[in-house]
Amino acid sequence: MNISILNQTIALLPGKAVLLPDRSLVVADLHLGKATAFQAKGLAIPEGDSDADLNRLGTICEQAGATRLLINGDLFHSPAGLSEEIERLLETWLSTLSIPVQLIIGNHDAKLRRLPAALDPVESIDAAGFHIVHDPADAPAGRPAICAHWHPVARIADGKRTSLRLPCFLLRGSTLVLPAFGTFTGGAILDREKGDRVFVAPGDRVIEVPDELLRR
Repeated sequence: MNISILNQTIALLPGKAVLLPDRSLVVADLHLGKATAFQAKGLAIPEGDSDADLNRLGTICEQAGATRLLINGDLFHSPAGLSEEIERLLETWLSTLSIPVQLIIGNHDAKLRRLPAALDPVESIDAAGFHIVHDPADAPAGRPAICAHWHPVARIADGKRTSLRLPCFLLRGSTLVLPAFGTFTGGAILDREKGDRVFVAPGDRVIEVPDELLRR
């Protein structure tokens, strides 16, 4: 689904990603190693989410015809989660991609003493008319921006007393907030502001949710 932000066009993809006019693919909040971090605290959570999420991301890059991958923050969950296994997994995955990858540093990434040099980490980046930065609080006023950090979720009425929760894209003013890409991540139902637009992908296409169907 294509939407326009201050006359700049962007494609919202069902896989919790966006494609810019220059064919850059943008995702956010993978939180690799989150299961490992919980295991370090004694909680028996099975592995597998990080591997599956990276494979899914590689497939989206290929299907979208992306020429570059921009990860808009929180690729990693915590220092405890950046195990040797996760590092090897990421290194192997990067070697299978035929496009460059760049990391925009998120608040979780900033807690790590080092980040893989292959990711060429930066605080923010401008691409195809959009300013890309992890935290919406850092988005410039009056410019198209792509952010993350909030893990937005929409609660949608499907009956008089029932509803479902879906990760969503949130467009607030000139700032698009991405859903969390990682499978093992939480989400937050945000207080809506006037003019907000919400988009979800319950299937193989992105749709806009009418305001009257949204619940707090």
